[in-house]
Order: sequence, then C-alpha cells, then structure tokens
Amino acid sequence: MNLKHNIEKVLHTPYNYKGGRLEFAIVFDYHVPEELLSARARELIALLRTIRYSRSKNGTMIYEDIFRNARLNIIKWISDDRIIKEVSSMGMVQMGKCFEDYDVYKEEGRADKSLDILTGQLKMFYARSKIIFLITDGSYIIKSREETDKNLQPFLKHKLVYINI
Repeated sequence: MNLKHNIEKVLHTPYNYKGGRLEFAIVFDYHVPEELLSARARELIALLRTIRYSRSKNGTMIYEDIFRNARLNIIKWISDDRIIKEVSSMGMVQMGKCFEDYDVYKEEGRADKSLDILTGQLKMFYARSKIIFLITDGSYIIKSREETDKNLQPFLKHKLVYINI
C-alpha cells in the first residue's frame, strides 16, 4: 500500500505528469540475488498495472491506465563502470526475460557501487522519465553526499522511489 501511495504521490507532483504517454525507468541492482530481483520486479509490474491516474478536465474526472502503453527503460546497475541501459516492456520484466544475462555479470555485480555515479547517470540520461524505481538491498556506498545531493536536484529527488529488499 505504501508503495502505491508513493507512486501516486510522484505522479501527482506538480509539473511532473500531465497526461499522454508515460515514460518510466527501473534500476536493478545486480548485487541482489536474481530470484529476489525477479520476484520484486514481477510484484512491481503487477502493482503498476493496477494504478489508474486520475485528473480533472473541464470539471470531469478522467481515469487512465497510464502504465498500459508506457515506455519502460531498464537500467542494470552492475558496477560503477558497467551500467547497462535498455528499453523493454513490462511483459518481458514479468516473465524474467530481462534477467537472462544475470549470470554473465553475477561476479561483477558484487563490487562496491557508488550511488553518486548512478544518480549522475540517471540525471544525465533519464530526466524525461516521470518516475524511477531503484530495486536494491542498500549495499551501495556514497562517496560524496554533496555530489549525490547535487545529482538529485532539481527533479530526481521527486521522481526516485526506493524499493529496499
């Protein structure tokens, strides 16, 4: 329930989403075991399919299934040097097809990762995304709190939703 309220809060943030085709992103921390990562991703997609966005137009309420035709960006956070970006569909995530390369990067995903680098990449490449999910176990490090805060400004801090495992 809390996650659904957080998602709706982000979508209803002023100047964030005003209708039309939605673009969102999911960051998968490859430090998390594949089974857990896949299970959380399936749960997230199932939840997103239940959300209906409401807005008022000329006094009448309009409800839309905004995640039905949404553009999904997948970010595989393997290490500071390897952040893989892909465009996929929610169906591919639910079936677990986006994790087929997990074994290839399994050992690389155990390295220390910095939230500073990830937030820099998100700010640079995913500013158009209206909501960004980060599925992680919290095993990342923060090298510079100032750098992370700078990357979160002005919009990323309102769009980023942490899903801790």
